[in-house]
Amino acid sequence: MIKKCSRRIRPFGLGTLLMLGAVAIGFGQKLPPPTRVWSVGPLSKSTLVTGVVFGAGGATFTGPHVDSQTGSVFSATRSVVFAGDRIVLVSREMGRVEGARVTVEVHQLFSLDSQTGEVKNTRKIDAVRSTPVFATNDGHVIAVGFCVMWLTPDLKDAGNFDCSVGEHRVGTADNISPDGSTLGINSRPGLELVDTRTLHATQLTAGGVVETSVSNKGFVTNNTQWIGEFPKDRSFVTYTDAAGDHLVYHGKCGGRPQFLTDDLILEPGCKNPLIIDIHGRLVRTLRVKGEFSYAGVSQNGKRFALQIGSFSRLHSLKRERFVVYSLNTGAPVAELAPDEPAEGQSWTAFSPDGSMIVVGSPLKLTLYRLP
Repeated sequence: MIKKCSRRIRPFGLGTLLMLGAVAIGFGQKLPPPTRVWSVGPLSKSTLVTGVVFGAGGATFTGPHVDSQTGSVFSATRSVVFAGDRIVLVSREMGRVEGARVTVEVHQLFSLDSQTGEVKNTRKIDAVRSTPVFATNDGHVIAVGFCVMWLTPDLKDAGNFDCSVGEHRVGTADNISPDGSTLGINSRPGLELVDTRTLHATQLTAGGVVETSVSNKGFVTNNTQWIGEFPKDRSFVTYTDAAGDHLVYHGKCGGRPQFLTDDLILEPGCKNPLIIDIHGRLVRTLRVKGEFSYAGVSQNGKRFALQIGSFSRLHSLKRERFVVYSLNTGAPVAELAPDEPAEGQSWTAFSPDGSMIVVGSPLKLTLYRLP
């Protein structure tokens, strides 16, 4: 039994990393190319936008260009999913309120035939912020607008979670477990884990949290609540389950931790990403050349991907590629690049068995079969 804030879970620091060493990933070898299945787009009405990039020399404005909707790294893994025999994505469009001249942002769901890329169904979602979409492990889609909706692959209602029950008047859902079985709902305050098959919610904590990822047993954060005990460290990973809070990593570098399975966590904030387990043990260090970010994991826990980008001196994305890894070995198995350039990170999603990956944006979406 692990006690709250238990020291039986021994977090590792940089010294431990040096003793354990790193698993080097050779990028010199030629990786087998994925097979393109189809490409479609544009899927929504094009919108011209003007961007701004803040660099050492101040703000630099980019001229009007077609919005690819790929400026948010956070939304890159929450905008397209596999669901049954469909691929579902959410796109922003500008529209007008009926009877008024007000222009509003409309969130549109598209359900595509996964075999052909043909659009089969569409549906508009009311929302005041971004609309994340998630895939469950039984082939349903979760769309988060004003409330959390459970949909069939063809976008019909299958159920909903009432976000205004009891004391928790507002609920947001930003994370789902890697296997698609559990949705995290931040009920402000507190975090609830919702079974995506039964819609049964279990409150894990009543305090205010900002989770970065959830599993079917708990969640992780990168808050700095341990700084008093480790004043020389800058980054921390805390795993919270029914038994309490457990510090599983602390060091000089860190970022936004992400579950790869219920027991393995990706720490992507260091020069080379780390894979640790929920007991604070280092499993693997990956050698990556270039700046990178998380780009998804398959529900069966076999494969995950990183976006590796090249940036200008003003920190705008020049080009990107995606490397797919075997979670079992840490070795890369495929590499690909999107056809349309992204502003921050192209959207990506794995099929449940990890055999396929979809990459792109509403401007152009491409499905690949992986070797």
